Amino acid sequence: GHGYDPEKPTMALSVIRRAKWAAPRLQLGCDGIAASLALSQPLVARASVPPRGTGLAVGAALLALAVNDHVRPADSAKAPSVIDEADTLFEANSFAALASLLRTALASRPDDAALLWRLGRALKKLADAEKAAPAKQALVVEALELADRALAADEACAPCHKWYAILLSDVGAFGGTTEKIKNSFRIAEHFEKAVALAPTDATSRHLLGVWCFEVAKLSWIEKKAAAALFAAPPQATYEQALDHFAAAEQMDPGFYPKNRLMLARTCQKLGRDGEAREWRARCLRSEARTPEDAETLEEAEKLKV
Repeated sequence: GHGYDPEKPTMALSVIRRAKWAAPRLQLGCDGIAASLALSQPLVARASVPPRGTGLAVGAALLALAVNDHVRPADSAKAPSVIDEADTLFEANSFAALASLLRTALASRPDDAALLWRLGRALKKLADAEKAAPAKQALVVEALELADRALAADEACAPCHKWYAILLSDVGAFGGTTEKIKNSFRIAEHFEKAVALAPTDATSRHLLGVWCFEVAKLSWIEKKAAAALFAAPPQATYEQALDHFAAAEQMDPGFYPKNRLMLARTCQKLGRDGEAREWRARCLRSEARTPEDAETLEEAEKLKV
């Protein structure tokens, strides 16, 4: 199925960058570095969520994608009927009803990882549509806490790692630059774990591609600023980003219009204009199944190659 499935992160990277993957797009500057490496945005109001690992951030823009997970889980033997209903509601974009269903189910199964990460995902979707900053922040902070509980319940769950990384990035949108860069390492680490646990997940590969793309896009000044704060500055290349996007497309052709748009943009950065035009054309031929897809097609229309 189509969709940006944040519950599937990809392979390991020795690259460092920012990201939001999340929510709104990236904003670079010196505060932009934060945005870039910002995937790791600070955990505001989240002292209850213990830090997990250190890895790279994928960029706010990254996680900002309106991820459309299509999970065909065999991940919860405990409550298959609830999981099936939850995934049906997610596919229907009925996030409020989904959150209500999962909260009720969790009352009797508080440590069910499959229910926990799904509720975190549902709250992220509700936060994406929320206009008021305080309400949006409260939703993502709660969602991150749920993802943290999911990881504590099942460290071998790829979606748990993926959503923890995505939500950590979202929460970071409310924090400062240094914390964002610091969190970026943790975000990367969890995406890498998700990829290791689910190596054929196209969405995870896409996310790593976005991460590499944003890191490669950092200006010299931004890289120097990051190096001043941390020993190892962000490093990634457009070639690496292209490899991830291409791998994702090969795994699941047409799964996500945004992946094709990113293939076009990356080819353009590498001076491969012919391929960039072809990927742009293929993106424009994609079906817009979600509002985020429609936005992607609009971006593709404006892309000049």
